[in-house]
Order: sequence, then C-alpha cells, then structure tokens
Amino acid sequence: MEKVEVMQLHRNFLEDFGFTLDKSILHYAKDNVYGKQIVFFHLTQQKNVTYLEYNLGIRIEKVEYIVHKFLPSLGDYREKSVTLVETMDGIDESFPRRFVIHDEQEIPKHIETVEKFLVKEGFRWLDRYMEGEALEKYFNEDLDSPIVTQNFTYRSARGIVLAKIYNPERYDIVKDEYLRKLDEIQVTPFTLACFLNLLAYLDEEFQA
Repeated sequence: MEKVEVMQLHRNFLEDFGFTLDKSILHYAKDNVYGKQIVFFHLTQQKNVTYLEYNLGIRIEKVEYIVHKFLPSLGDYREKSVTLVETMDGIDESFPRRFVIHDEQEIPKHIETVEKFLVKEGFRWLDRYMEGEALEKYFNEDLDSPIVTQNFTYRSARGIVLAKIYNPERYDIVKDEYLRKLDEIQVTPFTLACFLNLLAYLDEEFQA
C-alpha cells in the first residue's frame, strides 16, 4: 500500500475535524488565524516489513517569517517549514512512535488506533500549542532538553522569536541562555552570526 492510499483512509475522519489534504506537502493541514496544524504521515517500506509513523506539527506564520530572514533556506522551504513537529510517543509515552506492519490487513486496526489517539490526545495537543505562550514555554523552559525533531540552530532561532513575541519579560534571560548554549556546543561562526543578526532585528523591530 502506498502512502497516499493510507492517507485516503483517514480522509473522512480528518475532514470532519477541519483538516484538508495539502498536496504541496502530502499531509493534512488545518489553517487558523496563527498559522496551521498538520498531521504528518511517514510510510517506509522494506523487503519484509513496512513502518507507519505519524507526527503532529504546528506552523506559526509570524515565527517562520522572521526565522527565515536569518537562516538559509533552500527553494520554497520557508513556505513549508514547521515551527514544531512532535512524535506521537513524545505526546504520550505509552503510544508507539511507529507501527510495524507485516501484512496490509493490519492497517485498518492501526488507523483506528491513531484516530482514537487523535481524538483523545492529539487534537488537544495541537490546540494547546497553537497558543504562543504555551509554545514559547515548550521551547524555552529547559534548553538542555532536546527537541528531537529539529537541530539546535532552528530551535534557538524559533525559541528566541517566541520569547520576544510571547514572553518579553523573560526575553533577556532566554537570550543569555541561548548564547551560553550556542557557545557550549561550539556552533560555527556563521551560525552564531545568524543568531546575533536575529537578535539585532528583534531588538530593533520590537522596541518597548
């Protein structure tokens, strides 16, 4: 079974919750005033087994617009980039990160499991982190706790933009923490320069 075929099995369910198929990224997306919520599908086929994985994503338009002024982007990536992607087991550790499929007849059972998870946990998670204050805390509460779906260059850029917009009282503290962490992991001079240019932009653009 191909990825598109699996996606079609979710179509009626996801459309009932306001999601539509975004053909540009081959995932389901739901637009709102802040950006969009996304349900990602990953189907990996090997000789004797298929792996089916789902991720949930959030794109905050304002954040992505600013971040990609200062980070190199290939092609139209800036229009497709996602502020946060989380694995299912990252939302609920009792849920598997991916399903191992030995026979296509197993797929309907996994479809049902995923849809129940989305109703119980997934959609609530998406709604919660579309709120900028909650997303800022997710990024910046503990910089030593990795966000497994993105590297620290993007995490630091998005995190500092979120702090400036949604938690300006802690902006200077968060800024110092990111600078410390970037120095600790010894990023390239280019990466550091991009971050410093971003800081200068934020300080100029969002003056109190």
